[in-house]
Amino acid sequence: MKTPLKTLAVALSLLSSFTSLSTHALPQGSELKAGAAAWNVFDDVDRYAMHVAYIHKPLTSFYGLRPTVLLVNADKGQHYYAAGIAKDVYEYESFSVRLAFHAGIVDESENLGDTIEFYSSIAALYNVTDDVSLEAEIGHISNGGLGDTNPGSESFVLSGHYRF
Repeated sequence: MKTPLKTLAVALSLLSSFTSLSTHALPQGSELKAGAAAWNVFDDVDRYAMHVAYIHKPLTSFYGLRPTVLLVNADKGQHYYAAGIAKDVYEYESFSVRLAFHAGIVDESENLGDTIEFYSSIAALYNVTDDVSLEAEIGHISNGGLGDTNPGSESFVLSGHYRF
């Protein structure tokens, strides 16, 4: 199976397993996210990927921070597995702005300089309905100087969110 088909199969299987869960078992106000990304957008766009994430409901006792789990599956076989936090920093009617930070591991690190990588992003979300929103995100992945090299890479991601 070609890598893009593997990426699609993994993303769809993850989404279908989440959607088959009873929404009563998951905290109300949480979100599932699936999107497509282009990487190296400020250079020569050399990689495409699927982003899949679970975004927990805001924790009111922790400044509204939202714990997250992120999987990035790139078309050239790289996988990034991360956990982090997100914060909605601006909301107005159907529009909001979200900041996020993740720490995780990448399984093929030769292009990024280290196995441990950090992903930060800023995103604009638009609520289409009470349950569905669209997101445009700009992100940056970097090893924070942990590796011998630290080339970093920027991404542009278009995603759909399902809120339950």
